[in-house]
Amino acid sequence: MKKAATVVIATAMLVLTAASASAAPNPSPVAPTHTGTACASVLTNNPNTGPGGHISAQGAAHFGAVGAVMCGL
Repeated sequence: MKKAATVVIATAMLVLTAASASAAPNPSPVAPTHTGTACASVLTNNPNTGPGGHISAQGAAHFGAVGAVMCGL
């Protein structure tokens, strides 16, 4: 009985997680412009990625690449 309950609970959690992950976002119509501008500003003005920063050159390159993908640049 406990195994069956565990399977049912695990299946329900999986279905709920998948359902919430597949829900379409409903962004504001003005968000992409502001988001892109903010992301570009963060990526270009981050003092930790420049010379004398607290991150290696390879880390800065990865930060920029991942940030560009996440920001849609």
